[in-house]
Amino acid sequence: MPDRALTEVPLQFGEGGRSFGILTLPDTKLRDPLESRVFVFLSAGFLHRVGPHGLHVLIARELAQKGLTSLRVDLAGNGDSLPRNELEYQQSVTADFKEILSVLESQLGDVSIVLAGLCSGADNAIRLAVNHSRVVGMVLLDPVCDKDSGFTARALGFKARAFAGKCTALFRYMPWLNRRIKSLITPSSDAEETMDNLSLRDIPPREQMRAAFESIRDRDGRVLSVFTEYALRYFNQSGQLGRVLDVDRYEQYCTEIFWPHAEHNYPFESHRRELIEAITTWATGQTQESLA
Repeated sequence: MPDRALTEVPLQFGEGGRSFGILTLPDTKLRDPLESRVFVFLSAGFLHRVGPHGLHVLIARELAQKGLTSLRVDLAGNGDSLPRNELEYQQSVTADFKEILSVLESQLGDVSIVLAGLCSGADNAIRLAVNHSRVVGMVLLDPVCDKDSGFTARALGFKARAFAGKCTALFRYMPWLNRRIKSLITPSSDAEETMDNLSLRDIPPREQMRAAFESIRDRDGRVLSVFTEYALRYFNQSGQLGRVLDVDRYEQYCTEIFWPHAEHNYPFESHRRELIEAITTWATGQTQESLA
């Protein structure tokens, strides 16, 4: 079966056209975009709207194949969006999102939003969700989670199993080992490696994170959280985020996925495909009534 048609529209918006994004629309014969929940992909760190290894582009196009609309944006100072030198970082993100809502309304009408982001993009999604009633969902890639009481014991067991696995199937880990050795010998200037630094993130406190999840619940929305090898320093078992947040009815609207085999920036195509399938499956389940 041939791929369904989609349309990608470049948008220059905001005051003086300072912001930039790409709107990806499905074939309007299959569904009316005005009825869609729009996925908004927030740029992260030093990366622009395409995401690491083109991840945002791939997800957006796959969502369009499922009949879903998305917007991938450059936050101020990234990609083709101008910086807001007069504002602090969080003030700038808030101003960006106000303009994002405005341009989506002008293009599609009064739509609901699913915020998606990797690393600092996930942090920003959490902060924005609290104060914006139109945000009814979040896709959080490697959000930060506090350790629970069983983290240390599980970490020791996980490390032992991982070491044994690496020793018995060393060839599978040679690319990983080569990258680690290279990083020790030659400091990397790659933006993706720079982004992979927990200390550089402006992490939402637990109470703010809990408030975001409660807000999504109260709006009858859903949350998907995906944790990779990057998260092993603070997360090592599916369900840990739910226990830490202790939000009523968490299991009814939140999904946690733990992939310690995958790297933070999804450099391998097989892992990107795995993530894309997980997100599109979750997304179509979330919007199954409007897809009927």
